[in-house]
Amino acid sequence: MTEDLREKLKGVEENVILAPYTTFHIGGVAKYFFTAKSADDMMRAVSAAVECSVPFFVLAGGSNILVSDQGFDGLVILSQIHGLHTELKRGKAIVTAGAGESWDIIVARAVENNWAGIECLSGIPGTVGAAPVQNIGAYGQSVGEAVQSVEVVDSRDGTRVTFNNAQCGFGYRTSILKKARGRYIITKVILALTPNGAPLIAYHDLQEYFPSPPPLSGGEGDRAKARSGEGATIPSLAEVRNAVIEIRARKGYVIMPEYECYKTAGSFFMNPIVSREQFEKLQSIIQGCYDPWSWPFPNGQVKVSAACLLQSAGFPKGYRRGVVGISPKHSLSIVNFGNATAREVIALAEDIKKSVQEKFGIKLEEEVQLVGF
Repeated sequence: MTEDLREKLKGVEENVILAPYTTFHIGGVAKYFFTAKSADDMMRAVSAAVECSVPFFVLAGGSNILVSDQGFDGLVILSQIHGLHTELKRGKAIVTAGAGESWDIIVARAVENNWAGIECLSGIPGTVGAAPVQNIGAYGQSVGEAVQSVEVVDSRDGTRVTFNNAQCGFGYRTSILKKARGRYIITKVILALTPNGAPLIAYHDLQEYFPSPPPLSGGEGDRAKARSGEGATIPSLAEVRNAVIEIRARKGYVIMPEYECYKTAGSFFMNPIVSREQFEKLQSIIQGCYDPWSWPFPNGQVKVSAACLLQSAGFPKGYRRGVVGISPKHSLSIVNFGNATAREVIALAEDIKKSVQEKFGIKLEEEVQLVGF
C-alpha cells in the first residue's frame, strides 16, 4: 500500500508530526503527508488516496481542530492553494480566492476596498477553504451569507464540481460540505460583497462598542447623511473591523504577533439551540451570566450561550486542571497551557459536557473537529 501511494503521489512524505500545524499545538504523526498547491494537486492526492484505500484528511489552517495523540493513520493533505482575483459585476464585488489563502487577509482586502459583507468576520484564524465548511460566523454575520459559490473536488470520483449558495446548505455552523464528512474538498471560494455597503452592527458587543448604533443595512446615501451630520453616525467598515479585532483580542481569540493568544482551537462547543420550554426552565436556574445570554428565533427556538452554561456548571474563566483548562479571557475556549495531550483535552471536554447535561439537560456539541479519534 505504501509503495502504491508513493508511486501514484509524487512528493508524499511520511511520519510528519501534526502538532505544529494546529493552533492547539497538539497532535501525533501523520502516516503520510502531502502539500497541495493547486486544484490539480488536490485532485491527484485525493484520487491516489481513494485508489490505494488510504483514509485522508484535508488540513487547512489547523485553527478549529484537535488531532489525537495517535495522529492520523492515513494521508493528510495540506491545502496551500493560493490565488486572489477581484472584479465588480452587476453591483457586486466578486472575490475569488484559492482555498489556501488566509481568511483574514481576504477580509482585510474587502474592508480596504469598502466592500461590506464579511467585516464582522475579521480576526478569525484559518483559511478561505475552511470558512464555508463550518459556515464560520461572528457578531451576527456568517460567511454563508456572502458565498456566491464554491469549487470542490468530489472525492468519490475525483471530479471538480461547483456548488452555488443554495446547494451549500448553510446552517448554524454547518453546511452540506461538513455533513458530507469529507466528500467535498474545497479548492476555490467565490464571495459576492456589497460596494460602499454599511457595516453590520447587530450583536451586543458591537452595539456597546459604538455609542450610536447604525442601521443594519444601508448604502452610500446613508453614509452621506452621516457625514453631513444627519441621523446616527455610521462607523466605517475599517472601524468595525478594528473593533471586532479588539473585542476578539480581549477574549484571546486573535492569533496575530501583536496580540496575546493561547494554544487553543477557539470556541470548543457550539451555542446550543433549545425549545422555548427548555429556555424557560433555564431562566430559573442560570445565575451570574452576562447579558444577553440568549437569542430568540422567529420559530420559537432560542440560542443560548454555551459559555454561560459552562460558567454556571462550574467551569469559569481561568479554570485549570494541570496543563489544560479554560481561557482566562473566554470560558468557551479550552486551552493547552503547556504540553497538553489530546487525551487531557478530551477528558476535560467530556467532564464539561457531563456537568452541563446533568445540570441543565442540554447536550453540548463540539464546534472543534476531532481528527484521528
